[in-house]
Amino acid sequence: MNQSNTSSSWDLEFLNNTVIPSVVLGLCFLIGVPGNITVIVVILRHFKQENFTMKLLLNLAASDILCLISLPMWIYNLFYGWSFGETSCKLMRYMVFCSLYGSLLTVTLMSVQRYVQVLYSQYWVRLHGTGEKVLLVSVWVVACVLASYSIVQAKVLRDDQIPQCETNYSSDGQRLAVLLSQTLLGFVIPFSVMVTSYCCLHKKLKQRTFFINQRMKRLVISIVVTFFIFWIPVHVVSVTEIFSILLKPSHPAASAKLEKFYNSSKNIVESLIFINSCVNPFLYTFIGCTLQRMGAYF
Repeated sequence: MNQSNTSSSWDLEFLNNTVIPSVVLGLCFLIGVPGNITVIVVILRHFKQENFTMKLLLNLAASDILCLISLPMWIYNLFYGWSFGETSCKLMRYMVFCSLYGSLLTVTLMSVQRYVQVLYSQYWVRLHGTGEKVLLVSVWVVACVLASYSIVQAKVLRDDQIPQCETNYSSDGQRLAVLLSQTLLGFVIPFSVMVTSYCCLHKKLKQRTFFINQRMKRLVISIVVTFFIFWIPVHVVSVTEIFSILLKPSHPAASAKLEKFYNSSKNIVESLIFINSCVNPFLYTFIGCTLQRMGAYF
């Protein structure tokens, strides 16, 4: 009976930590890479290159591709472990985090751009050319800086004698600092900027025709809801890990339960981030093209 329970527990853990994430990641690779490449081709062929929104969409598609092309190696890692060496482990994790931050910052910049173009169009005109290039370069510079910790902390660890490319923390304090910074910089601040920008934008658009306002309202809601759906589960799980660390000295039993929940769910929720990279090209290109047809900001 005990052996049967152990076997069932192992099968469930294998399903949650390996099979389901691998299926999700595989679908993300098959859908997301061609989708983002198609976006790049369509924008380059049919839209004006001096249009800053189109440049942001190109930037978003490029960062998503950079993230998605690593998926076959992570699927292999889930089933067979990491056999590519520690240097490649560090580089691959850095590339993923850099592309994720690049995508996140690009989406946030899109919301700020629309806000400034509508409310302070005279200031945005001054950015044309050199200023826009500086903004695009700054996105990648900031993304590279924010992702730099992954190079230091990435390490090939042995889990049940199977090497895994993981983030290695020297102490609970270091893990707590990383989790808090990821939650703050990866969700709280970007989401707050997006919501604030679009709320102000919606308020401004009330002065325009009902048709444009209603269409813009639907587009804005789709942006915010999509961002929330794919990012909130990751940070909810991160928050459980934060509480697990904080409760460890005073409530070890509760801490252990939270740690178990974190370990059993992190692979599944992290795969949602890659789904977001598949949705981005369809959602944001549609939005960009619709706005261009409406003539609202261009």
